[in-house]
Amino acid sequence: MAGPGQIPGRYNLIIADEYEAFDHQMPVEEFLQRLKDDNVPDEVSVVGLADAFRDGDLAVNLAQEMDRRANDLEYQSPTVQFVFDGSFHRSGKTYDLRDGEELHSLQEVFGPQLERKEDGNWLLAPF
Repeated sequence: MAGPGQIPGRYNLIIADEYEAFDHQMPVEEFLQRLKDDNVPDEVSVVGLADAFRDGDLAVNLAQEMDRRANDLEYQSPTVQFVFDGSFHRSGKTYDLRDGEELHSLQEVFGPQLERKEDGNWLLAPF
């Protein structure tokens, strides 16, 4: 059975140190390339999304590629974690990532179907 923060077939958004992250960790840029190459590992933790939001283009490119590869990922059903420093902030029906003084809309990358799990330090999003 999958542990908290490790549900297969979904994006698991977790706060660092609140849930166990996988040993196999990669930066957003590598994950984006793995998506393009159809080479996403079965279990992976993606780090550095806050930096990708600051870059702007990287977050947009990631969102587009995640959307383009959604059907393949649903079929392959890997367990993908996005690990964040900071905290999640609920804003109406959506969630933001609080990174220091900045808020980044998680909806921009993961779409509107974010689901809160447990105490709010873990969110789920469909592929």
